[in-house]
Amino acid sequence: MLPPDIIRALIRRAFIILRKEGPLQLLRRSVGFLGYLRERLFSSTSVYLYEHSLVPRDRSAFLPRLESWELRVLESNEDADRVAAEGFEDLREPFVFARRGLASGAVAFCVFSGKELAHVGWLAVDEKGKRAVDKMPFSVEFDAGQGCTGGTFTNPKYRGKGLMPYGYYERFEYLRAKGFTASRNSVEVDNVSSQKAHAKFNPTIYAIGHYRRVLGREYWRTQELPGGPVRGMPPAAVGERR
Repeated sequence: MLPPDIIRALIRRAFIILRKEGPLQLLRRSVGFLGYLRERLFSSTSVYLYEHSLVPRDRSAFLPRLESWELRVLESNEDADRVAAEGFEDLREPFVFARRGLASGAVAFCVFSGKELAHVGWLAVDEKGKRAVDKMPFSVEFDAGQGCTGGTFTNPKYRGKGLMPYGYYERFEYLRAKGFTASRNSVEVDNVSSQKAHAKFNPTIYAIGHYRRVLGREYWRTQELPGGPVRGMPPAAVGERR
């Protein structure tokens, strides 16, 4: 059963889609959401586990290929209210779990093109925030200077513009400014586009995680990569690039 606040957010979102995009698009979105509910009961995912060193980097190497953009960092729902009051698209309308994520302490990095939300990525600085950023139960040692990033999405209209590497650059700089020395995240093994974006930061891929959910019960195990940790791209993804 979904929490009441999420149900209310979903109802609001349904009316917005119906008003702005029409009944056909609402039906399509509803089918997609039913798939999400199914995954809450039964799902199986394998991910590469990444660790990024938070070192100074040249910002100009990660700028997006847009004529203009604006980055807004949201650390709370009050921040989101202020940004929405300025006329920017409200992150919490298309992403119904965003309100809860911000309330948990997770931080959203929103890139706007004009007033339209083009890209969003999340980070966490503690375990509570991590649960909103990435459901994969990999270990992050927050007390030892590790942060966590995840929850990245780019509006299809703006894909191919370099927004994902730019968003990660800004998130890594945010963590570095707060004294963190590393950031961990997961990337699905078949998500080669995300793997290529991460490779720009020369990360360490240190393991593979296997996650299963069956009737609400979660199962998790990790395994070492053949030959040990690698830098840049994972071995399977390297093979797919050739």
